[in-house]
Order: sequence, then C-alpha cells, then structure tokens
Amino acid sequence: MKYAYLLILVVTIGCNSVKNVTTPFVATEKQNTGLEKSQIDLITNTLSNFHNNSELAIALITDNKVESFGCQRKNDTITWVNNSEKVFEIGSITKVFTTQLLVELLQENKIKSLDESILPYLDFTIKGNPKITFRELADHTSGLPGNLSGNIFTTDASNPYKKWDREKFIKYFEQKVKLDSKPGEAYQYSNVGMALLAYAICQIEKEDFESLLQKNILIPLEMTQTTTKRDLVNNNLVEGYNWKGKPTSNWDMSEMAGAGAMLSTVNDLSNYLLWNFAALNNQLSVMTQPSKSINSDMDVALGWHILKNKTQNPFLWHNGGTGGYKSSMALSLNNQTGVIILSNIGATNNPIKAQIDKLCFDLMKSLENKDV
Repeated sequence: MKYAYLLILVVTIGCNSVKNVTTPFVATEKQNTGLEKSQIDLITNTLSNFHNNSELAIALITDNKVESFGCQRKNDTITWVNNSEKVFEIGSITKVFTTQLLVELLQENKIKSLDESILPYLDFTIKGNPKITFRELADHTSGLPGNLSGNIFTTDASNPYKKWDREKFIKYFEQKVKLDSKPGEAYQYSNVGMALLAYAICQIEKEDFESLLQKNILIPLEMTQTTTKRDLVNNNLVEGYNWKGKPTSNWDMSEMAGAGAMLSTVNDLSNYLLWNFAALNNQLSVMTQPSKSINSDMDVALGWHILKNKTQNPFLWHNGGTGGYKSSMALSLNNQTGVIILSNIGATNNPIKAQIDKLCFDLMKSLENKDV
C-alpha cells in the first residue's frame, strides 16, 4: 500500500550521534512519494541523524521499474525534493566500473586470463617484482596496502589526492610500496590496488580512464551525467559537506581515478543497474562469482561484494565515500531489485557514516518483503 500523509518526526539523538545536531526534529510536508510508511520512516529517521543541509537522493528498483525521490534537511525540517538528476561524488562505487572494464578486456582477448600477472602490461617496475594478477587487484587480495602512505598527501587534507600525479604514482610503486601480505593470500580492501588496475587497463587500451568509461559504458547506457571530470557537471553538482556539517572541497583523484573519481546521479545509476540485471547473468557473470570469503556475512567477487545475511537472498553491494559525500548501491539478481543512495554527507572521519549503508540494506529488505 502506498501512503500520502503528514509526516511528523521527533528524534532523540543517541550515543552514536554527531555533535551539534538539533533536536527535536520535525518534518511537516505532505508528500506523495510512492513509498510505504515503513520506508519513509527508514529514510527520515536516517536523515534526521545528520546535519543541516544533508541531502539524500534515492532510487528503488523493482520489476524493472525505477522509483526515484530525494529529501533534504533544511532549517531542521525534512522536505522531499526532486534530485534524481543532481550529481554527487560516488567514491568507491567507481571500482565496479573499473572492474567491468577489466572483464571487457578479457572478453576482447586483450589479456589472456584474469590470473596472469599485470607486470608485463605496466610501463614501470613494482618494487620487489611481486607477481600480482588482474584478479587479485579486482578482488582486493593483491597484498597491496589499503591506502597510500601519509607522506604523499597534500597539505590540504580535504582534497588529499589532488597532487597525486602520474610521476608520484609511478615513484610510489617503484620505490616505496610494501605489500602487507603475499598476493592471493588475504583480503584487504585496497584503493591502491584498484588504482593500479585502472592504470594497467589504460596502458593496455592506450586511452585514459575517462575515455574508456565513456566509450565502453556511459555513452552506450545513456549515462549522460556520469563522469570523472567535475567541470562537465559543475552546474548540476550538489555541494558536499564534511562530517561536521561544513562545506568541504570536492576530491581531485588524479592517478587514483580508478579507485573513486566518478560522479553520477541516481537516474544514471538506475540505468546501470537495470542493464546489469541481464549483463551480470551473461557477459559479466564472472563479476558475481565469489572469489574469497571475508566472513560469515560477506564474500568478495570482482568489483562487487556479496552480502549473505542482510536479506533472505544474497545480493551484490558496493559503497563509496569522499570528504563530502557517502553512497551505497545494491542489487539482487534473484529478486530483480536494487537500491541506490547518494548523499552529500561526508564520509571521512564520520562516526555514523555506516547509517547510510544500513539504510541501503534495510531498503533492500523492504523490497524483498514487498515481493513476498
């Protein structure tokens, strides 16, 4: 049943709250959202925990249909807004696209196997000459550290990768990198590894990352507001806020682009998920196959993670976070359902950023229950 009703919400901020969030909190606008009351409560209860000017753009996918809507907190009031075409940084959701480019290389016989070493495809030598494979980069088992060492960051912590150009990137791998484990031995989520994978893909294709995304994925799927080039979408970009609720810089990812440089909208990402329902059962099926078990709740595949205990059926999931944005995206091939959440809520050092992921999981569960 769909609800159109006066929403009144009083929130008591608990021990996991962000400081300086005003309570009580009242939302008073009557809306026809197409959502069930329980879904509206999930969304508004989550948003109420974040600062003024926080904004969510959400898409729910069921039966090959998309319902998109948004809400924002302004002057201690939640209002519903149409922001489905507004642009947000999507952070590490970029990794799903990077991995898709890898799978397409395999399909086109531009690499022999996912299990061959990347070293012959690079124009530099990695310190220690570790035999890292394409698969190990895509499923985070390469042994590479999760992030870059602190001494390469710029003095502006709000835009840490801005000066991380190709020269610094290559120098890091040639002179400074140190593996935390042997390749293939252990799972460790690695921005460094995914950036290296994107670099190798670009070397093989002899094109830059943005051009490959546009040609292979974004243009064919009519994702017209998705890019790694912020200047192309600046007029439509939602301002990002750090975890304290202050405006913050957008991130310039430079040579780390393949790990998290993309910007997008819920409309564009809905196009992507709708296409993936068929693609992941066909030409991209290798991206759905568990590669390594992380724990009883999660496996890692290629690009995606597989969550096993959030709903009755496992589903694919990835999230993202930058200094001014937090995102979460999931799809179930069994149920043909999906959830996309984009926000301007900064992820860096945010003690309650996981609430965005929890909202994603809870909405996935609500869609599964709706189908029963």
